[in-house]
This record gives sequence, C-alpha cells and structure tokens, in this order.
Amino acid sequence: MKVGLVVMIQFSQILTANGSALLLLLLLKLIMNRQIRIKSLIDARILSVMINLTIFQCIFDTLVFCIDGKSFPMARELNYAGNIIYYILNVTVSYFWPLFTEYKLNSSVSKLKKQAIILGIPLAVSVLFIMTTPLNGFIFTITEDNVYTRTGYNFMIISGLIIFNILYGGIRVYINHSSKGKYMIFPALYFMLPILFGIAIQAFNYGISLIYIGTAIGLTGIYLSTQSESAYIDQLCGVYNRRYYNDYIRNFCNSKSKEAALWGVLIDMDNFKPINDNFGHETGDEALILFSSVLRKYIDKAGFVVRYGGDEFILLTNKSEEVVRNAVNGIIDELKTINDSGRIGYKLQFSYGIATIDGDGSSDAFLNTMDSRMYEMKRGRKETR
Repeated sequence: MKVGLVVMIQFSQILTANGSALLLLLLLKLIMNRQIRIKSLIDARILSVMINLTIFQCIFDTLVFCIDGKSFPMARELNYAGNIIYYILNVTVSYFWPLFTEYKLNSSVSKLKKQAIILGIPLAVSVLFIMTTPLNGFIFTITEDNVYTRTGYNFMIISGLIIFNILYGGIRVYINHSSKGKYMIFPALYFMLPILFGIAIQAFNYGISLIYIGTAIGLTGIYLSTQSESAYIDQLCGVYNRRYYNDYIRNFCNSKSKEAALWGVLIDMDNFKPINDNFGHETGDEALILFSSVLRKYIDKAGFVVRYGGDEFILLTNKSEEVVRNAVNGIIDELKTINDSGRIGYKLQFSYGIATIDGDGSSDAFLNTMDSRMYEMKRGRKETR
C-alpha cells in the first residue's frame, strides 16, 4: 500500500513538473513561430529545434514513467523503445546549446558547421551506446518484470555529455566576453543554471523530475534575452546600435552616482557612397563589417562601438583621453595596412571628432561637439586637396 502511494506521489510530481514545462514550451513555440516566419534567423532556428526536442523529452519522460513496472502485452519492449528515444533526445538537446552560442559569438555558418562536426562525434558515440543498450545493458536495464534501472555508466556517459555540452557553451561565452561576447547581451547562466540544478537533483533521485521545467525556464530566459539583444544590436556589424547609445547616454546623465567622464569619438567613413556606387551594396556591407571589426579591435578592452547610422560610428569609453587617442591611432594604422595590402579594391578612411561628457553634462552637447569636430576635420581635408 505504501509503495503504491509513493508511486502515485511520484507520478503526480512528474506530471505537474513536465506538464508545466510542456505548457511553457508550447507557449514559447507559438511566440517564436511568427519570428521564424518573418526572418530566417539561424540562431532562432537552433533555439526552435531545442524547444521542439524538449517538448518531446517532456512527453517521453512521462510515458516511460507510466510504462515502467506495468504488465501488459509488449510493455517491456515499449519501455525499451521509449527510454532509447528519451535518452537520444536528452543528448541531442544539449548538443545544440554550444552550437547556439557559437553562432551568437561569431555569426559564421562555416564555424558553426565545423563545431557541429566536432561535437557530433561524442554525440554519435553516445547514441550508439544508447541504441545497443537492449543488447548489453550499458546505459540502463529493464528486468523481465519491466522494471527500469539506470546503470553507473548512465551518469558517466549521458549526464556527463550533457554537462560537458552545457559547460562548454557557457565557457565559450565567458572566454569571449571581453571581445565578441560584450555585444551578446544574453547571459549563458540563464540557460545553464536551471538545467544543471535539475540534472543534479534528478541524477540522484529517480522519480523527481525537475530537469525539463529547468530546461523550459532556461530556454525562455534565452529567448527573452535575445529579444533584448535584437533591440540593441546592429544586425549587420554586430555592434551596439543607436537605440543602445541613446539609452546608455541617458542613463549616464541621469545617474545619481556621477561616474568619471565619458569619452566619445564620432567616426564617419570617408567616401563610402562611391564604394556602394562602384562596387555594389554587397561590397558596401562588407566594407562596413570590416571597418567595424577594426574599430572593435582597438576599443573593446576599454569601451564599446556603436553604429550610430549608415557609415557613422561612435566609440565610447570611460577611461581617458589617452586611451581614446591611442585607439584612434591604432585604427588609422591598421586601415593604412589594409589599404596598402591591396586585398580590397577600395580605400577605408575616416574623419572623426572627440568629445567628453561628465554626469552633469548634456547628451545633445556631447553629440554636437563630436559632430562639429568631425566635420571640421572633413572640411580641412577637402581644403588641402
């Protein structure tokens, strides 16, 4: 009687946790479907695949628990089949997380494919172990009475691979945070912590199901944070956009704890229109991407880059005027090297204006000062030609 009561309590817990996760995931999927139809975004598609797989995880986790220990025709075979699919889903969902972070960091399809192949090797090995479990009982066993039991290798191979993939994606974000990750607003911890907590609880307590509600919460956090990111990141150059600049400057000026002076450099690319006219807009986009990457190289350790609009960029830092001028000089030298190399069929040059603002300053005056000094440089160059 007590055993039956425990099973009923466990089933109630699993149904509540997995049902809640399923409802949250289905709602998230409905919201995302419109976004994916509007834009063929690779990161959105990877996230959608993870959501779909987790939905099936919730379903199969509940089904195999219902089948476990029951006696009816083909029950043992169904238990084996359900658990095989369940474990394949587990390792496959974790496989997509580092791919998601890789694309968010680099926006490179070639790097994404390379990462997919490398991470696909341990995935394929684990799937092989799972598929052959009915023959060797390596990952789990099911007795003649249809009672499921995990083996010691289950945690080593299945949970080990899941934890590796989750940590690997998070570590990649952390390592690249000072450069590329700065412009990737979503915190990896949104995804990692709820899942790792669920794995830790479920690994040592069969019948307690928290991993999928943790995954659902993690995926929801990732989706919400990427929406914030899309509002603040320039999709072409991968740097902050004008909206972020406006919010940042407004918060700086309204801050009660007056920060040190903020230094800004308004940069305008010289002769950008002829690049578009002579080489086409695709080449123009490539020029903007190359130009912004050089800007990032010399300011990211001290501040950040904003694409203010068109071919205008702003560098912002709270360090010092010396840091700003060193960054500008480094950018000038690198662009000269690129131009002299002949690897591009056009010249990348720019005019700039430097200004500073403190906590009591005016954002309009700050921008106007940078703008007037930049145009003063442009006029000076035209007069000397």
